[in-house]
Amino acid sequence: MIVVDHVHKSYGSFKAVSDLSFSVPAGSVCGFLGPNGAGKTTTIRMLTGAIEPSSGRLELAGIDVRRNPRASKKMVGYLPEGNPLPLELTVQEYLRFRCGLWGVDHGKRKASIESVVERCELGEVRAKLLASLSRGFRQRVGLAAALVASPSVVILDEPGTGLDPATAIAFRKLVRSLRGDHTVLFSSHNLSEVEATCDHLVLISRGKLVAHGTGAELRRIGAVGVRFEIESTRCDPSSLREVVGVTGVQTSSMHDGWIRTLVEVESEPSGESGRGSTGALPSALGEALHASGAVVRRLERVTPALEEIFQRLTREGSTVGSGDAR
Repeated sequence: MIVVDHVHKSYGSFKAVSDLSFSVPAGSVCGFLGPNGAGKTTTIRMLTGAIEPSSGRLELAGIDVRRNPRASKKMVGYLPEGNPLPLELTVQEYLRFRCGLWGVDHGKRKASIESVVERCELGEVRAKLLASLSRGFRQRVGLAAALVASPSVVILDEPGTGLDPATAIAFRKLVRSLRGDHTVLFSSHNLSEVEATCDHLVLISRGKLVAHGTGAELRRIGAVGVRFEIESTRCDPSSLREVVGVTGVQTSSMHDGWIRTLVEVESEPSGESGRGSTGALPSALGEALHASGAVVRRLERVTPALEEIFQRLTREGSTVGSGDAR
C-alpha cells in the first residue's frame, strides 16, 4: 500500500505540501487529483524518492521511503508525465535496458520482458524503434518499462495526456487490469478518465487534502443538495422558489423553444406535508409549474458532473471524506 502521513514540503517560505495525509489500499487503483499547483507532482516526487519531504512519513509497500530509500525505490514503477524515451532504441532493447537498470536477475529478464510485452500488447512493435511509434504505443512502452521489474507500487503521472479517445479507452482498460497485482496511484487532470479507471479518489488543493472517497461519495460530499432538471413550455421561477427546500432556480432557452430549468434543493425534506415531503418533492415542482400554466415534458433528478464537484471542493478547501484519510 501507499502511505502519506503528515507530510510537509517547503521551499523557503513557500509550502508546496502542507500536512498531507492519505493512504492507498494494497491492490487498488487510486486517482490523485488537484488543480495546477496543488502539490501533486511534488508528492509524487517525494514518493519516488526524487526529493525528500521537509517532514512526515512516506511508505511504499511497508517500506519507509526516507529511512530506506534504496529499498523503497525497488518497490515502485514510475511513468512520468511526458514519458521520456530513448528514441534510438527498439522496444525490446529499451525493456532489456530497464531490466538491467532495475537489477532484474539475468535469468528472469527474458520472462519479465515477455510478460510485460504480452500485458501491454506490444508484440507487433517490439522490434520497432521507439521513434517510429505512435503516442499510444509509446505510453504502453512507458507502462511496460514501469512494470518490468514487477513493482508492488505503480505511479502514473498524467498518462492519458495527448491520447485520442479510442487509445485512451484502451489505455484505461490496461491500467484497470493492474488492480490486485499492483497498488496504483493515477494522477490526471481528466476527471472522467480518473473516475472510469480508479476505485477511489484523493483530491488535494494548495498542498492539503480536500476530499477522498469514491466518485459517488465525492459527489455526495461536494454537492450543495439535490438537483432537478425540468423541460417545460414556460417557467415562473418565483413559483418554484416557493416550494419547500428550493435554494436556487436557473432557466435557459432550448433550441426548440422549450425552457430548461435547473432547480437546486438544500435537502429533500422528510416532513409530513405533501409539498415538502421526500417522495412528493418532484410532484411539488410539477404542480408549481402547472399552476403557472406550463406544460412539463421532463422532470428528473440529475447527478452533478465530477468536474463541478471538483471545482466546488477545491474552492471551499474543506477536508472531507468517507472516513479517516489515513
